[in-house]
Amino acid sequence: FCPGERNGNECRAGDNAYKCSVFFENLTPRRKLTWIGALPDALKKAKNKAEAKEILGADVTEESFNNFPGCQASAANARCYTTLNKQRSVPLDSCDRNLINTSGSETIGDYLCKQVRRWKKNDSDFKANGIKNLKLPFYYSACNGPWEPVTNSGSDLYADEDLCCNPDGTFFRCDGSDFNQFC
Repeated sequence: FCPGERNGNECRAGDNAYKCSVFFENLTPRRKLTWIGALPDALKKAKNKAEAKEILGADVTEESFNNFPGCQASAANARCYTTLNKQRSVPLDSCDRNLINTSGSETIGDYLCKQVRRWKKNDSDFKANGIKNLKLPFYYSACNGPWEPVTNSGSDLYADEDLCCNPDGTFFRCDGSDFNQFC
């Protein structure tokens, strides 16, 4: 389900903790969700605390995820919504560092499309056509609980832009409009 999974735990949040995650939705027929990454795990990829603060804001720290004694699902949802709502509108052709692309050395879309290609490398349809309109939903896990969609007023939170990838693992805009190809 995810890198670092132990005993089928799906990389869920531990005791008195919560996590926020982003997935590919329906990337493969056998999985509704395919792991992209999670907070606070992704903070470990940041080179230092200053970089993490720049990416997510001063109030989002690894400690803030691991100090969650109330274990209320509604509070975990609200915290993840607050953090991820800022990230959801970042264009996929952006070179900005963020929780998915901590180095900023390639566009977010290219980074994600390389992952898609890794998953779909033996898929004949992908090799011929790439993939179009792949949704990127946000989820949370609280206190060993299952992954649940991050919601606001009953609506699930998704990245504003769907992901479209060429067969070579490069990004393109789903609507065909121009985009930044290089960082």
